[in-house]
Amino acid sequence: MDAAQMKNPTLEEVLEYANSDVVYRFQKTYGVSREESEDIFMQVKKWLWLSHQHRRDGFDKGLFIDQPLIVIDEMWHNFVLFTTEYFAFCKQYFGYYIHHAPATEAEDFEGKQKYGALDRDARVRARKDLLRPQYEYIYDHLGKDTLAKWYLEYPKIFSYRRLAELQLQAVIDKLDEVRREAMAA
Repeated sequence: MDAAQMKNPTLEEVLEYANSDVVYRFQKTYGVSREESEDIFMQVKKWLWLSHQHRRDGFDKGLFIDQPLIVIDEMWHNFVLFTTEYFAFCKQYFGYYIHHAPATEAEDFEGKQKYGALDRDARVRARKDLLRPQYEYIYDHLGKDTLAKWYLEYPKIFSYRRLAELQLQAVIDKLDEVRREAMAA
C-alpha cells in the first residue's frame, strides 16, 4: 500500500479507541490492576500509531520491539487475539492491517554472527547504536516521557521473568478461587 492510500489519524484519535475486553483479558492473564492494564493498552496504541507514522514517513524497515518493550509486545499479542476487533481497529485508523512479525531464525542468527563475538559492553554499545534512530523517532513523535516509560520504567517492572511470574500467579489465584468455590458447593 502506498502512503497516499493510508489514513493519517492523530495520536489523540487513536488513543480514544477503547476495548474493555482487551484490557480485561490482559488484567486477568497477568494479574495486574485494571489501571496498569489500561495504561499498557494505551502504550500499545501509541506503538501502533508510531509504527504507522514510521511507515507513512517512508521507512522500509519497521520499528523493533526489543526486551525493554516486552510488556507492550505481550499486550499487542493480547489485542491480536481479538482478531475481529484488531482488524477493525487497524482498518479504521490506519487503512490497513498492521502485522505483528516476530524475529525470524535467520534474523536471530544474523544478530549472533554480528554481535556474538563482542564483549558485553561492546554489545550494549552496538545495540544502542542500532536502536538510536528508533529512540530518536520515539522521542520526536511521542516525547521524552513515553521514551522514559518504555526504556527506563518498563524494563524494571516487566522483564520476561516478571511477566512469567505474574502469569503463573494469576493461574494459581484462579485455581485457588475454583477450589474454594468447589469446596463451598
